[in-house]
Amino acid sequence: MTRPSYAFIPCRAGSQRVPHKNTRPLAGFPGGLLERKLRQISKSELLAGVVLSTDDPVCMSIARDLAPSLAKPIEILDRPRELAIADTLDAFVAYVPTIMPEGDVVWMHVTSPFFGFEQMDLAVAAYRAAAEKGEASLMGVTRVQSFLWDEQGCVSHDRSIDKWPQTQDLRCFYEVNSSIFIIDRDVMRRERDRITNDPILHIVDRHCAFDVDWPDDFAFVERVLTLEGGGT
Repeated sequence: MTRPSYAFIPCRAGSQRVPHKNTRPLAGFPGGLLERKLRQISKSELLAGVVLSTDDPVCMSIARDLAPSLAKPIEILDRPRELAIADTLDAFVAYVPTIMPEGDVVWMHVTSPFFGFEQMDLAVAAYRAAAEKGEASLMGVTRVQSFLWDEQGCVSHDRSIDKWPQTQDLRCFYEVNSSIFIIDRDVMRRERDRITNDPILHIVDRHCAFDVDWPDDFAFVERVLTLEGGGT
C-alpha cells in the first residue's frame, strides 16, 4: 500500500527584499503567491493534503478563507517564534517531522509559482518508484552544463586539454532550486535533513523552477500571469 504524501509549506512572515512577498496580491490571486501555491496543490492527484507552517497572521487568514474552496484538507500551524528568524533552517528542518502526519513530507515553497500540480505529481511519482526499491529521497534541481569558474579557476573542464569544448561535452552540475524536496517523515526525523545521503536529482526545467527572490522577479511573475490569465 502506498504511503500518503503531504505537502509541507513553510511561510515565514516578512521579506527582506520583497515586502509581504508571500501574501502580496498577484494577478488573478488576491492571496498572492500563497494562494497560488495552495490552489496548485489542490489540483494534485497524488498529494493527500497540506500542512502550512507560518508565523504570519495574514498567511493564516488567507489559508482559512481558501480552505473551503480547496480539494485538499489543510492544517494551519503556528510556527514557533524561535524558528521564524534567519539562520534557523537546520533547527526548523529537525522540527518539521514532529508536526507532519505519517507518510511522505513533500516540502515546497510558495516562491516557485510555476511549479504546478503536474510537476508536483511527476516528482512524487518518481520518488514513489524509487521508494519501492528501498529508502529514498528527492530534491528538485536545475541541470547546469556551461563554462564555470570559481576563485581558483575553471571547474567545468580541464583547459589544459581543451580550452573551449562544446558545452554538451562539459561535465554536468546540478543546482538545488528548492522547488521540491521529498522524504519519508520518519527518515527525515532520523536524518534531521530534507534529504538522505544519496537523493534523487529530479530535474526541473528552468521555467518551472523560477524562484521569486527580488522585486523584479515578482514583477516578472505578475506580467506572465497577466498574459496567461492567472491559471494554475
